[in-house]
Amino acid sequence: MHKDLLDFRRKLAVSPDDVDALRDLASTYTEDGRLADAVVVLHQLLGRRPNDVAAMLECGRCYRKLGLLEAAANEYERAARMAPGRAEARFNLGRVYDLQGRTDEALSEFERAIELAPDTPEPYYRLGVALARRDEFEEAASCYRHALEADYACAKAHTNLGYVLDHLGRADEAILELKRAIEIDPDDAEHHLNLGAIYGEKGRMQDAVLEFRRAVEVDPLSAEAHFNLGAALLACDKDDEALEALEVAAKQSPDYPMSHFQLGLVYSRKGMFGRSIAAFQRVITLEGETADACYHIGTSLAALDRLEDAELYLTKASKAAPDDPKVHYQLGIVMDRLGRDIDAADSYRRADALHTRK
Repeated sequence: MHKDLLDFRRKLAVSPDDVDALRDLASTYTEDGRLADAVVVLHQLLGRRPNDVAAMLECGRCYRKLGLLEAAANEYERAARMAPGRAEARFNLGRVYDLQGRTDEALSEFERAIELAPDTPEPYYRLGVALARRDEFEEAASCYRHALEADYACAKAHTNLGYVLDHLGRADEAILELKRAIEIDPDDAEHHLNLGAIYGEKGRMQDAVLEFRRAVEVDPLSAEAHFNLGAALLACDKDDEALEALEVAAKQSPDYPMSHFQLGLVYSRKGMFGRSIAAFQRVITLEGETADACYHIGTSLAALDRLEDAELYLTKASKAAPDDPKVHYQLGIVMDRLGRDIDAADSYRRADALHTRK
């Protein structure tokens, strides 16, 4: 057992009302990750000092980390009532409300925290996050800028400002903000992922690949990093490297359908049609019989000369996406190979009409 824990327990055995020992014991439990034990001790402390705002705040933090959001909100509300001018209570109450989906109440608490502590960056940052989630990007950008005025070295404010600027169509400014975030904190994968995504949107795929590679180096367990790297490599026609990255992504995040979808595309491009079918079948398991998944299964089955099965899946694709000319064209090819000339001609005519319309 932790030596400090023994010391505090001995003190409490002699003086059970020693609030300093209770506070130290709760802090030690918190440092050791024994949050439930810390809560018990903090309630003992509050039983002796019911107006102890610091204990309420610490108790709220423990409850939040334990995922007990209602209990956390109760503690922070109590602290805010007891010390209405304390920004920390308002800020933490806003965070819990935000986690509970009580966005309007969260915004109000963050704004109150800003009024009480206008030179503190975190309330501006959290207010920006909540506003961005509501697609209020101009307002969010203003909050992130205020956070940076309070602390220019706040890397997460730079990266989030970059995110909202990109949504506002100001990609070049977004890139500058993300580069600033990387200069401050080069070992955060999120910064590289966000910058790589913007490069990808601008068609700068080689630059995107570099950023996604860096994200993988920083966080090799990130399925998102491997997936984005694979997709970017695929866009650069580097199929072998893309295959390696996407296989890692699919293994690390087996329930993310896009990893399997992109993996299916690579397998198909490399002529590995059996694996391609399996990857798209996994997409169907996760998302249902989407038009794209059925289409790619159909074309892979056709490549393996399993024409009746190919017809089945391409027909499903045509029903799910009746206005997609390529589906009807591929269905026509399969019908042609099956010797069903009339059906093939109908599919070709349908494909031509849709293509002309587009």
